[in-house]
Amino acid sequence: MRFFEYISIKHLNEYRPNETWRQTLMFFSQTVPSVRYAAVALALVNRSYLDRDLRGRVHQPSNRDALFYYNRAIQLLLNQESSDSAETTAITLLVCYLFTCFDHLAGNYVQAMKHLRGGVELSRNIYKTILNNNAYEDTKSSAVRTLICQVTRQIRRLDTQAATFLVDWTPIDVQGALMPDLLPFNSTFQSLDQAADHLQILVARVMGLRNAEQEMCFTGEIPPPPPPSIKNDILRELETWSNLFENMLQQGNSHETDAEAYSVIPLLRLQYIITWTLISSYGAGREMEYDNFLPQFQQCVALADDLIAAHERYSGSLKPTFTPEIGVLPVLYIIGVKCRHPMVRRKVLSILRRQLIREAVWDSFSTARVVERIIEIEEGMSEKGLIRSMEQIDVWQRVEALSWIQESSIRVDITYTFCTQEGIHEETLMV
Repeated sequence: MRFFEYISIKHLNEYRPNETWRQTLMFFSQTVPSVRYAAVALALVNRSYLDRDLRGRVHQPSNRDALFYYNRAIQLLLNQESSDSAETTAITLLVCYLFTCFDHLAGNYVQAMKHLRGGVELSRNIYKTILNNNAYEDTKSSAVRTLICQVTRQIRRLDTQAATFLVDWTPIDVQGALMPDLLPFNSTFQSLDQAADHLQILVARVMGLRNAEQEMCFTGEIPPPPPPSIKNDILRELETWSNLFENMLQQGNSHETDAEAYSVIPLLRLQYIITWTLISSYGAGREMEYDNFLPQFQQCVALADDLIAAHERYSGSLKPTFTPEIGVLPVLYIIGVKCRHPMVRRKVLSILRRQLIREAVWDSFSTARVVERIIEIEEGMSEKGLIRSMEQIDVWQRVEALSWIQESSIRVDITYTFCTQEGIHEETLMV
C-alpha cells in the first residue's frame, strides 16, 4: 500500500492533479477490502513496469501476485453485503476505475475498455438516481453521493478521452454529464477543471470526424466534403472556449494551487491548438493543407517539449511513468505524421524518445517508432534527394490514413494508405 500511496496514486491523474480525489482513493483503499486489493494489484503491476530497463524492451512475465490481488478484489466485490445499494455501487465504480488503470498498464487494452464501458453505464444510471433522490440527506448518504460524483467524473473523463484512440468509441452522455451549459453571458470559466472538461468534449468531436474520415479511406470510399456548418460550429465553439479560458487566467478565477496547475494550463493550450488545427484543415486535400499550419505545429512542439521537461522535474527522474489519462502523446503523434517539415518531425522524435511515458494505450517509444517509419516512407520515396522542406514531398508520396495496433511491448502492426493511390499497405515494426 505504501507504493500505491506514494507512487501510483500520484500518477493516476498526473496531468490534472486533484488532491481531494487522491485523498478519497487513499481513504477507501485503506478501509474497504475490495478497493484495497484492487489498489495493491495496481501498485504491483506499476512497480513491475517501473522496474523494467529504461528502454522498456524487456518483456515482463505475468505478475502472479498482481493477478492474485486483482482476482481477490473481484471476489470481494461480488460477495460484498450492504443494505445500501448506492454505497455498493459507489464501491463497484471505484474498483472499476482501478481495474481500468490496471489493465491499461498491464497491456490488456480490450479488458480495460470493457471495465471503462461498464463503469460509464453504471455511473450514468446511479448518478441519475442519486440526483433525483431527495432521501439522501444524512451524513453517510452525503458521503456516498460525494464519492459517486468524484469517481463518475474520473470515469467519464477517461470515457471522453478514449475517442482520441478508438475509431468506434462514442462517449456516453458526456455533454450532459461533464460540462454544465455555458450561457452566452458567461465571460469566464470558473475553474481549470471546467475548462478542461469542455475542451475534451470538443476534442472528442473533432477526433470522431477525423476517425470516421480515416475509416472511409481504409474501405476505399472517397470521404464526402464535410458540411460547412459542422466545421464552422466547432470552430465557433473553440473560439468561445479560448476566450473563456484566457479571461479566466487573466482574472485569476481558477482556484487550483500552483502544484495542481503546473501542467494543466500548457496542456490545455496544446490540446486547443492541435484541435483547432485539425478542424481548420478538415476536408478534401487536407494532406497538402497541413503545410499551411506549420506555425501551429511548431507552437505545439514547443509546448509539448516544456510539458515533458516539467514532467521530468515532477517525477524527479527519467524512469518510465504511467497515467490512464491522455496528455501529450497523441498530439506528438499527429504532428509527427502530418507535419512534413523535417526539423519539426525530428524534434518530435527526440521528445518521444527522451523518456518512456504511457498514457492509456499510448506508449512514447512505440509512437516514436511509428512516426519514424512514416518519415522513412514519405522521405524515402522522394527523388529530390535529401528532404529539406515540406514542399519536396509530393501529394502521392504522403500517407493519408494510418492506424496501428500495439501487439506487444516490442511489436507494432501498422496499416496505411497513400493519397491519390489505391491499396492498403501493412507492416510489422519492432520497437
